[in-house]
Amino acid sequence: MEVDSVESWNNPPDGGKFANLKAFVTAAREFEATHSESAVNMMNRYLGLIASSCDLTIFSPGRSEVCAFFSSLWRVMCDGRSPHWAGVAVLSRAAIEPSARHALTHTYKFMPILSRLLSDSISNDKKIKLLSVMQEISYGIKISWQESYLSSLMKQLTDWITRPMTEPQHKTIGHKSLTVLVNICYGNLPAIYALMRTVDTKDFVVHLISLKDGGYGGVEVCRLLLCLSGATRGAAATRQPDVHSYLNCTMRTFNKAIVDQDATQLLHAYTFINDLCTDNNLRGFVLTYSQFSQALKDAVKDVDNLCKVNPDDVNEPEQLINCLRNALKFLTVIANLDLYSLRCHHSQLVCLCMKASRTCLPEALELFAAIISQYRDEGRVPQELILVINDGLPGLLVPPALEPGKAGLQWLQVVGALCESTETQERVLQEVTPDTFEDTLYSVLQYTSQNGPVGLDSAQHAVVVGCRTALSLAPLSRDWEAALNRLLAHHQVRKLLCAGLTSGNGARRRQILQLVKHHYFPSDQMNQVFGETLHSMPDIAECSSPRPVDGEGEGGWCAQRLPPAQEHAIDQLITALSDALHNGKVSDIATSSVMELYGYKMTCLEQRLHSHSVALQGASEHMASLQHSLAMLQATNSSQQDVLYTTQMQNEKHKKTIEDLHKQLEDAETTLRGFRAKLAAERLDKENQKEHLHKEFRAQIASMEGEMRAREREAEERMKQAETEYKALQKKLDQQASKNSELAGVLIKFEERVKQRDKKLEEAAATEAALKREMDHKDSIIKQLEKTVSERENRLYQLTTQLEEMKRVQEMVAKLMSKSTSSTPAS
Repeated sequence: MEVDSVESWNNPPDGGKFANLKAFVTAAREFEATHSESAVNMMNRYLGLIASSCDLTIFSPGRSEVCAFFSSLWRVMCDGRSPHWAGVAVLSRAAIEPSARHALTHTYKFMPILSRLLSDSISNDKKIKLLSVMQEISYGIKISWQESYLSSLMKQLTDWITRPMTEPQHKTIGHKSLTVLVNICYGNLPAIYALMRTVDTKDFVVHLISLKDGGYGGVEVCRLLLCLSGATRGAAATRQPDVHSYLNCTMRTFNKAIVDQDATQLLHAYTFINDLCTDNNLRGFVLTYSQFSQALKDAVKDVDNLCKVNPDDVNEPEQLINCLRNALKFLTVIANLDLYSLRCHHSQLVCLCMKASRTCLPEALELFAAIISQYRDEGRVPQELILVINDGLPGLLVPPALEPGKAGLQWLQVVGALCESTETQERVLQEVTPDTFEDTLYSVLQYTSQNGPVGLDSAQHAVVVGCRTALSLAPLSRDWEAALNRLLAHHQVRKLLCAGLTSGNGARRRQILQLVKHHYFPSDQMNQVFGETLHSMPDIAECSSPRPVDGEGEGGWCAQRLPPAQEHAIDQLITALSDALHNGKVSDIATSSVMELYGYKMTCLEQRLHSHSVALQGASEHMASLQHSLAMLQATNSSQQDVLYTTQMQNEKHKKTIEDLHKQLEDAETTLRGFRAKLAAERLDKENQKEHLHKEFRAQIASMEGEMRAREREAEERMKQAETEYKALQKKLDQQASKNSELAGVLIKFEERVKQRDKKLEEAAATEAALKREMDHKDSIIKQLEKTVSERENRLYQLTTQLEEMKRVQEMVAKLMSKSTSSTPAS
C-alpha cells in the first residue's frame, strides 16, 4: 500500500522510533545462538522500554521492523528460558492498537504460546494479566481445525469458570476466562467441539444459565449459549424468544455498564449486538424486538450524563473515554437498524454526537453519519432535525486537525451522508472545500497503508465514500468536478477501486459498480479502473488463497486410515457380526474377543492421535513461522513497492519537468527567432539611418570646408595687409634710425640734460624689442584664424600709439634742438 505523492507516503524517516525494536531483534538472535544470561537481561530491558512506550504506532504491522520484532518475540517466547512475562506486557500494550491486535491474532498467532503459560501454578495477578491479553488477542480469532492447544486450554478455562467464586480475584479470573472462551468458540466449530468433549455440555449450560441469571457476565454467557446452540441444533434453529432474551440481557448490561462506567462490559455488549444484527439468520428476530425505544430512551440520558463528566476530573480518564467510545459504537449499531420507531430519538442522538465529539470524534462522527443516512431514500432531512444540526454542523464539518488519518474516514462518511439530502448539500458546498476534502482522504490512505488487511478494507471504504461524495457534488460546482477528475486520476484510488471489485465483499463490489455506472462518472476513466494492475497489491495473494473450511482439519485427523492388518481384521469381524446377525447367532460370538479387538483398536488410535497431535503442533508452529515470513515478505514488498512507486512518481515529475523545459525551450526559440527578425529589421533601419546621416555629415563637412577655405582666404588677405603695414612701419623705422644717428652727436652733448629723455628712449627701445618679438610671434602663429589677426591688430594699435609718442618725442627733440640752435647764436 502507498499513497500517491511526490515523496514517499509510507515508511517515513522515523529516526529512533524503531530503535528499541531493532535492538530487541538483535538481542533475540544472540539469545537463540547462545542462551546467555546477558542476552536475557538485554531482552528484558528492551521489552520493558517497548512496553512503556507512549507511541502505539510502533506496533503497526505494515513495516518490516515490526514484523521482525513480533517474529523474534514469537520465537523467543516458544523457548522456556525466555522472559515470558516481559513479552506478555509488550503484547498487552500492543493489543491496544487495532491493526496490531488483528496481526497478533491472525498473523503471528500468539494464542498457543499464551495458552501454555496459563496454569494453576502461577499467581492470580499473573493469571489476570495473561487472561487480559488473551481476551484481547482472541477477539475475532479464526480456528479452522482441531489445534493441539485447544483441549488443555478448554479444560483450564472451564475449570476456572465452574469453580466457586468466593474471592474478587476468582470472580475476575472466571469472568476473563469466560470472555476468552467465548472469543475462541464464537464462529469456530473445532473449538466448540473441543469444548463439548472437555465438559458435560448439559451441566455446563446449566451453570452458564445460572451465571446469566445472577448478572455475572450476562452478555458473554449469551454469546456462548448462542455458539453452543448453533453447534448442536444449527444456526437456523435459534428461536425468536431466545434472541429477544439475549437482547434483554444485552440492553440491561448496556445500561448498567454505563452507570458503572465499565468499559469492558460495554465492549462485550457492543460486540454481541453487532453480531446479532449482522447475522442474516438472526437479524429478522432483532428487528421484531419492541423494547429498543424504551431502552434507548434510558440509555441516551445515561450517555449524556457520561458526556458531561470532565475526563480531567476523574482518576482514570482513559476508562471514561473508552466507556463513551464503546457506548457510541453500541448506539451506532442500533441506529443502523433503520427502525422507524427509533427516529424520535434522532435529535437527542445528534445532540449527543456534538457533545461527544470533543473526546471521541471518530465514534461521534460515525453515529452522526448513521443517523443522517437513514433519510437517504427520502431525499430530505426532517425540519426538527435540521434545526438541531444547524447549531453544531460547522464544527462537525471542520476536518480533523490532529491525526486526521484516524478520524478522517468517519468525517468523509459524514460529508457523504450530508450530500444525500438537498437541505444539507448546500451547507457542504459552503463549509467544505475540495482541497480539504482531498487532503483528508489522502491522510486516511496514508494512515491505513501501514495497518495491513484492516487498513486495506478501511482504505477501500474511504475511496468509495470519497468518490461517491465527489460524484454527487460534481454537477453543482466546477471545483468539485475538477476534484473528481483528480481523484479518479490518482493511481492509488484507481488501484483500490479495482481491488474492491475483485474482493470477496459483495456489498463493496456493488458500491463500486454503482459508482462506475453513475451518469457523471468520466467514461475515459472506466478502462483505467477496470484495467488497473493488481499484481502490486500485497493482499491479493491472501484474498485469492483458498481458505480452509470449518471442520475440515477436524475431519482430516479423524479420517486417517488404519494399517492393512487392522483393517483386514476389522473387516472380518464386521463380516462375522453381519452373518451372525442375519442367522440369529449373535450370542455365539465371544464378547471377550470383540472387546479385545476394540481395545487394541482404541490403543492404536490413541497412539496415532497422540502422534498426530504432536505432528499437528509442529505443523502449526511451522505454519505460524511461515506466516511470519510471509508477513515479513509482504512488509518488505510493500516498502519496495513504495520505493518503486515513489521512483515512478519522481520519474513522472521529472518527465513532466523535462516536457515543461522542452516547451519553454521551444517558446524561447520562437521568441529568439522573433527577436532575431526584429533585430535584423532594426539593423537594416539603423544602416539606412547611418547612410542618411553619412550623407548629411558629408554635406555639412563640404559646407564647413568651403567656409574654412573662405576664412583662410580672408586670413591670407589680412596677413598680406599686415605684412604691407609691417613693411611700411619697417621703412619708417629705418628712416627714424637714420635720423637718430644724425642726432647722436647732438644727443651726446646734451646727455646730462636729457637723461630723463634717454630713459624714455630706452623704454622705446625695449618696446621696439618687444614689438620685434611680437612680430616674430606673429610670424609663428600667422597661420591661425581670426583670433591671431585680431591679436596682430591689437599689437599694431599699440605700435601706432608708441609711434605717436615717438613722434611727440621727436617733436619735443626738434623743439629742443630749435631752442638750442636759437640759444647758441645768442651766446
